[in-house]
Amino acid sequence: MKKLVEVVGAVVDGNQPGSKIEIDERSAKHLEKIGYVRILAQEVTGEKGSSAPKKPATRKRTTSKQ
Repeated sequence: MKKLVEVVGAVVDGNQPGSKIEIDERSAKHLEKIGYVRILAQEVTGEKGSSAPKKPATRKRTTSKQ
């Protein structure tokens, strides 16, 4: 699961202090412990919203032979 963190004490994955990035939970806990990031309250989920309704299938078109 990914967590949203704010970089506060060092450059993390190329992001400067003050940046907000998504990293995995294990890395977020470790980096917070050593004072490099601050975990924000929001958790990021990989789920997307519902998609638009599907269009019904159209009839198969064939060429007519005369």
